[in-house]
Amino acid sequence: MEVQISDDEKLFLIHGVESDLRNDGRSCEDFRPMILERGVLSGTNGSCRVQLGQTTDVLAGIKLELESFDTIAYPKPRQPIYFHVDFTANASTQFAGKGGDQYGEEVAAAFHAAYSRSLDFIPNLSKTLVAEGYRWKINMDVSILQWAGSFPDAISLAVIGALSDLEIPEVEVAPDDGGKVSVVLKRPRHGGNMRDEEVPVEMWKLDVTKCPLLLTVSKIGTANLVDCCPEEESCIRAQLLVGISQNPEEEKYDVTCVKQLGGGLLEMESVLEMIELAQKATKGIYEALAKRLKTEERRKPGHSFLL
Repeated sequence: MEVQISDDEKLFLIHGVESDLRNDGRSCEDFRPMILERGVLSGTNGSCRVQLGQTTDVLAGIKLELESFDTIAYPKPRQPIYFHVDFTANASTQFAGKGGDQYGEEVAAAFHAAYSRSLDFIPNLSKTLVAEGYRWKINMDVSILQWAGSFPDAISLAVIGALSDLEIPEVEVAPDDGGKVSVVLKRPRHGGNMRDEEVPVEMWKLDVTKCPLLLTVSKIGTANLVDCCPEEESCIRAQLLVGISQNPEEEKYDVTCVKQLGGGLLEMESVLEMIELAQKATKGIYEALAKRLKTEERRKPGHSFLL
């Protein structure tokens, strides 16, 4: 979403953020109101919709896939979460046709980098390896429905929401002919004449408490701020995308990735200040996210905001 403002308006905005007062009354560390809804798509294994400031709108959906892989070529466990980011033409006119393909690949690559150590900060993610040469592959598809600033931040919230909504089936592994194994869905035994197909499959969920948040930190004038609105984005000197993962045991926040967005020059001192701001802002986001995931009312199966 592109906004054209005059030079005088830009000057007024820059002086405001340098005094820690933004046009909408927020400080440089504050985010716009957020809306998070899980279970919004009945055709996925997990889904989440996030609205940031009621103008940036992001939808994430997960499809599970049981895949086989060559254990010789890949002897070590691989990160099983794969990202695909799509910018719809409705998000901005610049994404009409294939205008958003390259941008989507860049954002997906940033999330791959941020989640490259997902086996470390999602404690039970190793359970996706169900047998030697077989694993659950988590395909995360993200669509940007509307873009009005800070879309990576909204994507990271939607990703965590979708992962927390994801239900992964328990499986039973049995030896098969030719040294192979057979993988079947695990169903609880209730006795009687009930067929296995009529018994619900046992499910388990991921522990997402340490999943990384990706925050966009912008430099306007001499000030650093988070969650820029479209008017503020027209005044940006430089931007950093910072991935932060919380570590509750040690009460600290680890940096998982740092990527500069767009142009502009940054000194190392400025980079460190922007990372420090991201770590400080992340604390409040994690607290609000944990509260939301705990208290959110579950949707009825098959009910979606798209219907």
